[in-house]
Formats: sequence, C-alpha cells, structure tokens
Amino acid sequence: MKTVLNKKLRETEPEFIVLNGYAQVFIGLRGGYPEFSDCWDDAKPLTNPECLRSIQYGTSSKVEIHYL
Repeated sequence: MKTVLNKKLRETEPEFIVLNGYAQVFIGLRGGYPEFSDCWDDAKPLTNPECLRSIQYGTSSKVEIHYL
C-alpha cells in the first residue's frame, strides 16, 4: 500500500454537493446540525464522502450526493 504525504501529489477526489429530500442544498452546520438552503449558489462543495454519514445523522430527511 502506497502512502502519499504531500497533498499536492494525492489524487483529487471529485467534488459533490448534498441535497435533502426537499431539493435543498447543504450549506454547512449551525449549532452542530446540518443546515439546508433553497439557494443553490450557497451550496458547500465537499470532497470526502464520509461527511455524508454525519450529515445524514443530523437530519430526519433522506440525503443524496450530486457530483459536480
């Protein structure tokens, strides 16, 4: 297994945004809970798919990934 310590040499993972069941985009955390907005311009692009588990845990609606 090869380990890369330099961030510039790592392969870049594709960016994605998270949508909830109401077609609102994830814009960040407020008070430790995910916050969603209707304005798609405010969407926070993510690269780590493991973040989805934390977002799903903090909301009662279904969430999904949309790659950019």
